[in-house]
Amino acid sequence: MSVPLADALRQVDLQPGRVYRERVNGWTVEVRVLDDGPSPELAAQVMLQPWVEFPFAAAGTVLARPGALPLSDPPVIPADDGNNE
Repeated sequence: MSVPLADALRQVDLQPGRVYRERVNGWTVEVRVLDDGPSPELAAQVMLQPWVEFPFAAAGTVLARPGALPLSDPPVIPADDGNNE
């Protein structure tokens, strides 16, 4: 019979700030009991550091208009391309 994890943890006397580790079915399970929010070391593990800085003010406005794009210039192929066949 399978017991949901939340139901199993309600039956245990968990203390805030403690970490519990137990081996279950060959796996090591760790339960951290937080006071109110995550600990600083846990927050450092979870929170991602910003890798880009956004400007505080808009640099300009770009208006997009739907329509056909102009064709690019055809490539220039010299008359003598070095192929003498």
